[in-house]
Amino acid sequence: MGDRRTHLDRNIDRMVKSPQYSGITISAYRQSDASHYNFNAGQLDARTPYFATSMAKLYVVAILMQLRDEGKVAFDTPFISYIPDSKSCLEIHVKDAVDYTDDITIRHLMSQTSGLGDFFVFRNHARDLQHALTKGVDTSWTFEDVISRTRSHGAIDVPGASPTALYTDSNFHILGKVIEALEQKSFSQVVKDRITQPLGLTASYIYNDPSDTRPANLMSHAKEVLVPRTMTSFQADAGLVTTSREGLIFLRSFFEGYLFERRHIRDLYDWKPLHPPIDYGLGVMRVDASRLVALKFRLKEPWLWGRKLPAVYGHFGFGGSFAFYAPELKIYAVGTTNQLADPGRSIALSLRVIDAIARGEATSSETGNTPRSGLPPHAAA
Repeated sequence: MGDRRTHLDRNIDRMVKSPQYSGITISAYRQSDASHYNFNAGQLDARTPYFATSMAKLYVVAILMQLRDEGKVAFDTPFISYIPDSKSCLEIHVKDAVDYTDDITIRHLMSQTSGLGDFFVFRNHARDLQHALTKGVDTSWTFEDVISRTRSHGAIDVPGASPTALYTDSNFHILGKVIEALEQKSFSQVVKDRITQPLGLTASYIYNDPSDTRPANLMSHAKEVLVPRTMTSFQADAGLVTTSREGLIFLRSFFEGYLFERRHIRDLYDWKPLHPPIDYGLGVMRVDASRLVALKFRLKEPWLWGRKLPAVYGHFGFGGSFAFYAPELKIYAVGTTNQLADPGRSIALSLRVIDAIARGEATSSETGNTPRSGLPPHAAA
C-alpha cells in the first residue's frame, strides 16, 4: 500500500529520534468536515496522560466564566474581597511606597495586568523555581509561599497601567484560591465538578498526589525530570494533567459554548501585547505569527512564501504543551512535545500542524464517526 506518512509525520519522527524528545502527541480536528487527526511518535500517544501545565489557565477561565454567568463573581471587583483571609495578602503589591493590593481586580489577574511580580521566576533574589525545575530539583510550596515570594519580588507596575501584559503565574495561583473560596471546595474538586465530569473526561485532572505516576515524566534536554512535589504545587496556574485526545474535547467545548455562554467568548479577547508574536486577553493567548515564521516550513514551496499563517487562540506552557484554535480555519490542535528546554518549539509545531491540515497535507484518522463530531453526547446536547 506504500508509505502513507506525510512530510509532517516524517518531521515529527525526526524530532523523536533526537534524545531530547521522549515522545510527541498531537490531536487535531477540522470543523468543516468533522475530520480528526492524530500525530504520535515515541512514548506518547493520544491517550497518554501528560503535564499540560499552563493549559490549566483555560480551565480557570472557563470556571470563572461560569461563576460570572451565575452571578457569583464580578470581574471588576477586587480579588481581595473574595479571599477569606485577606490579611494574608497584605501589601502584596506595593509600588513607589503605595499599596495597590485593594485595587487589583479579577480582570487584572486574568489579563496579566495586575502588575504583580512572579513567584515562579524569582525567589528571594536567589535561584528561581523555573531554573530549579529544569534542573530536576524537586521542591514544593504553598499558597502562603506564593504570596510571600510575590511580595518579595516587588510590584512591576500599577494595576491596569501597563500597555502590555505582564505575565506572572502568581495571578492564576491567586485566582485558584478565589475559586476555592467561592465554591468552598478544593480547586481540583471544582475542576472535576464543573469541567471533567460534565465533559466525560476521565484522564484529565489537577495533579495532587506526588506518588501518582500516570503522567509521562517531563524531559529537560536529554534528561528525564522527576519533580512530583513541584507539579503538585502548581494547581490553578499549571497543575493540569490531560491527554491530547481529552485536551481536544476540552478546547472544542471551551470555544464552541459547551462550558459557558458562547456569546461571551469575545469578552476574553481584550488583547494586550505580551511578546511577539503573542498577545494576551483574559486568560487566553493569541499567536499571530509573521510570514517569516511560516517561511521556516515552506522553504520548498516558494509560491506560499508570502502567505501569512492565521492567528490561533488558546494557550501554551512550559514543557511544550499547547492547545490552540484557529478561528479563521476552524481547526483545533492540542498536544505536547514534552520538552522543558525548548517550549517555543511546540508553538511552531502546532502552527505547522494547523497549516498542514488546512492545505490538505495531513492524513485524517477519523471523519465524522463520533457522536456530535467528537464531543461527548451529554456535552453536545
